[in-house]
Amino acid sequence: MNSSSKRAPFPGGGRFLYQTVTDALRSRIAEGAYPRRERIPSVDELAIEFGVSNITIRRAIRDLTLDGLLTGRQGLGIFVADEKRIVRTIGAGKLSALEDDMRAAGFEASLYDRGISVVPPTDEPFLKGLVPSHARLYRLERLLLADGKVVGLDTLWLPRTLADRLKDHLQGEFIIPLLPAYGFIAEHTQYQIEATTATEAQALMLDVVSGYPLLVIRYFPTAANGRPILAGRNVTRADRFTYEFVSPAEEPHSRR
Repeated sequence: MNSSSKRAPFPGGGRFLYQTVTDALRSRIAEGAYPRRERIPSVDELAIEFGVSNITIRRAIRDLTLDGLLTGRQGLGIFVADEKRIVRTIGAGKLSALEDDMRAAGFEASLYDRGISVVPPTDEPFLKGLVPSHARLYRLERLLLADGKVVGLDTLWLPRTLADRLKDHLQGEFIIPLLPAYGFIAEHTQYQIEATTATEAQALMLDVVSGYPLLVIRYFPTAANGRPILAGRNVTRADRFTYEFVSPAEEPHSRR
């Protein structure tokens, strides 16, 4: 029997054992014992070190992943997350500009086009009412990059009238800031925000493991006549984005 198999169980006191392990790993990250963007020991190695089961280690890693401190990479292991996060602000019914928030966090924002297709309004359930049922929508699928690394999946659904006006800007450009210049003024915008986990396909594109926590935000800018201008969906890594809500009385006069 080797020495590692004789290691005494990690003392957990009266608390749940995985919480004690979680706190220990959290301290190592905070103190720099596990540096940012570096891989931590494997589940098996940590289980031996702490004298606990693999299940306990996985629960601790899950909690730290949900807290944005760890990130899993498909086939590579678990890494300490980058400390920089992109903060998006929702205030007075308006979401701050994505590219502006990325630059404010110190990242270079860019898009990688995955393709344009024509789809019916039934392409996604939440598109109902965007255009008449017989009409077609242009669907733009892009990868959202921060300093050249994929941090999100961006999808836009545009009615043909809007797509025709923006035909020279449909690839590689952020569309929302262009709308006013082409006469499309949003009177208000509806948002839907939820948490989900990465499918295998999403995990491959986002460089995370399947089941990794993601944030989904759907938005519908609407004109003064009550008709939606377009529909959009951002699916982002939960460890790279934070959403904050500001009441009108507290809303800052300018972006940071």
